Amino acid sequence: MNKYTVTAVGLVLALGLVSGCGSSGDSDSAPRSKDGNSAGPDGTTPKGPAYSGPAIPGLAARPAWSLPPADAIDLGGTLLFVKDAQGTYASGHGYAWEPVDGSVGTLHFTDAPEPATLEFRDVKTGQVRKTLKVKTDRVAATTWHDGVPAVAVFAGATTESDGLSEEKTTTEVTVYGGDGAPLGKATIEGDEFDLHEGYIIEQEGDESLMLTPVGGGAARKVTCTGQLARCTFDPRNNEIDGGQAHAPLITGKYAFHVENASTYEDEPEQLVMTDLATGKKAWSTADVTPPAGVELDEDGKRTSGALRVLDVRDGRVLTAWGAGALAPDTWVTATYDITSGKQVGGSSKYSYEDSPADTVNTEGSSVFTPDHTLAAAHTEQGTAVWQPADGKEVWAQKEGEKAMNPLRFSPNGILYGTTTDGFSPSVVLAVDGRTKKVLAKSLPEENIPLFSQQSGYGYISTEKGFFVFPVQG
Repeated sequence: MNKYTVTAVGLVLALGLVSGCGSSGDSDSAPRSKDGNSAGPDGTTPKGPAYSGPAIPGLAARPAWSLPPADAIDLGGTLLFVKDAQGTYASGHGYAWEPVDGSVGTLHFTDAPEPATLEFRDVKTGQVRKTLKVKTDRVAATTWHDGVPAVAVFAGATTESDGLSEEKTTTEVTVYGGDGAPLGKATIEGDEFDLHEGYIIEQEGDESLMLTPVGGGAARKVTCTGQLARCTFDPRNNEIDGGQAHAPLITGKYAFHVENASTYEDEPEQLVMTDLATGKKAWSTADVTPPAGVELDEDGKRTSGALRVLDVRDGRVLTAWGAGALAPDTWVTATYDITSGKQVGGSSKYSYEDSPADTVNTEGSSVFTPDHTLAAAHTEQGTAVWQPADGKEVWAQKEGEKAMNPLRFSPNGILYGTTTDGFSPSVVLAVDGRTKKVLAKSLPEENIPLFSQQSGYGYISTEKGFFVFPVQG
């Protein structure tokens, strides 16, 4: 992956890629806006536009509340909105290098720090819980430790050259939690770094990444090994990229690096999970047995170097292995216990859709229900749904069906996806994730909901307004 640079004038944006932004952080008593749609401290529900769109499977027929056209960052129990100095809600649409899950990465962006208001609203009622007056040139989604949703507010400053000295850029970043309280603050020289899990991530040469805690603390270097090794961080999916091997760079108390991180090595790539604080190894693909279906050579080594960690959760690691050197788009998924290294349950083998344009999440990835009881894969035949815990397939599309590309699950297991028919525009479907029953077809693309992580409430942003719905019945 290339390093995406955000200059002081902010020409290119990436989720977590820090360009000039920051905050003053003054609290406010949540006054009403000119349009009267902001709920104040009296606890009233905002009275925004009425919803006139189609019913969305999995969600109630009517929204719980709405606002004029806007976008938001999901902070769990609250949604974060940004208003500019004129009182207009910011929209996150149109920024480059946004998250692969369709959520908002960069919500607000200006060329230089300007006054703005952060508005923290209760996801269920729309009531304003807190407002902050800040001076910023970018507001973006991020995470704090253990994946807790957070928002980062940045402010860049440039000291011009006096004719002899070099121009100097500094960036101030403040991270806030869902309650509007500051979690950490840092000032960094330059603007070429990323922000994730409460760590500033900087490239250190071709093969290393430096992880520095926001607010101070010991830095940690993550280094990938191998001939001509390259190791980068992709802020769109928060993965480390080490050639044919990919994994979450930071996940909870762990960090990943890649051994033999080069296609020029004779040995296949290996993913190594270490304790984030100490660097001590906790788990490695080199220490486990590849699942059945992975081709081995006469020496017992994998013939394919393609390897992924899809998730780390509840003491288990979910993996995807390249099936073989002559099957570059075929993957085998398997779950391993971290402590014992033993495989848990069976495995699933899929031939994924080969998409040359897919440079973000290469083949072998899946989408999950929020509780990770179901996963959906994009295969050559369309969608296949399986259970990560035991590898059991729930259902899969077959030849002759219209192949669906899965996009996301609702908390109650409804899967949203798209189908295409020749050169016709994509058609959005909603299907029951367990039964394959089609619940809706031809939904407008803007009506595919995102879901709040804690409440399960769904929300959509359209040209007519921002609408938040309770879960159906």
